[in-house]
Amino acid sequence: MKIAKLLKGIDRALLIGMGGGGDVVSTLPVAEFFKLFDVDCIHGGVIWERVARDRKPGPLSIEEIDNCKTVNNCLAWINSESNYRDLKLIASQVAEFLNCEVLGVDITKGEVGLTKSLKDFVEREGVDLVVGVDAGGDSLARGYERGLHSPLADAIVLSSLSKLNSIVAVVGFGSDGELTRDEIEIYLSEIARMDGVLGASLITCDFADNVASFVEGVYTTASKIPIVASRGYCGRVRVWDKNVVDVSILNALIFYVKTDVICKLSSLPKVVEGSVDLWDANKRLHNIGLRTELDYEIEVFEREFKGT
Repeated sequence: MKIAKLLKGIDRALLIGMGGGGDVVSTLPVAEFFKLFDVDCIHGGVIWERVARDRKPGPLSIEEIDNCKTVNNCLAWINSESNYRDLKLIASQVAEFLNCEVLGVDITKGEVGLTKSLKDFVEREGVDLVVGVDAGGDSLARGYERGLHSPLADAIVLSSLSKLNSIVAVVGFGSDGELTRDEIEIYLSEIARMDGVLGASLITCDFADNVASFVEGVYTTASKIPIVASRGYCGRVRVWDKNVVDVSILNALIFYVKTDVICKLSSLPKVVEGSVDLWDANKRLHNIGLRTELDYEIEVFEREFKGT
């Protein structure tokens, strides 16, 4: 596989959970595969606690996080005690599980700020490869999919990744309930026709057994489904309150894809390129007719929490 050949030449990789929420948890099985090639992995993720845990709409800036160690404008080291208003971050849970710091990624400064910060970090820390880790596959979206709920974080991170030596790891094959299996199969096939699929790996049952109790205690569905799938579950699981996804061993697959090919096939990273903050990026997606996860959280806040 091309992914094996690639990883044999890599000493250190930064794994970024792209979509916020529990995507950082999906860096665990990616790192497990990378260990086969003696790649030293830094775990990281966009710090965006979903509205069910955090009433504040949108992702967190590193300035809002208590007990973290700032690296630069958009990055900070998160430890097991890092929190936001006494809410333990999912990244903090991962840090506690791994017994090491996790890199928190702040997308509130837009694509411009994030790209600059990542370039600085990669050079400073000797990172050879940056891997965007996507739980579910919505990073492959084109923008017109009926089930697409959360294009904002993925678009910003993808746009930044396109300027770095990077790939994308798609974990879970539709586990987030946004893109259908048919859509993901079509998109992966289109990417393959452009020589953009580097290979795939499988989350093994023994690895799943080692992390299952930890993952069960984390607020995530998209990163949890691949773990239960690898242990043999076959059935249906409810996600995003209403959506139901089919789960089988296919959800235990991880596809490794070239960032530049994704960006050639989707306009979303190009749309947010040059955005100077979160609101700028969000407005750009509005301009092409998209509703984002930020819009959803604002609506929930206005309806349920405002004034409380």
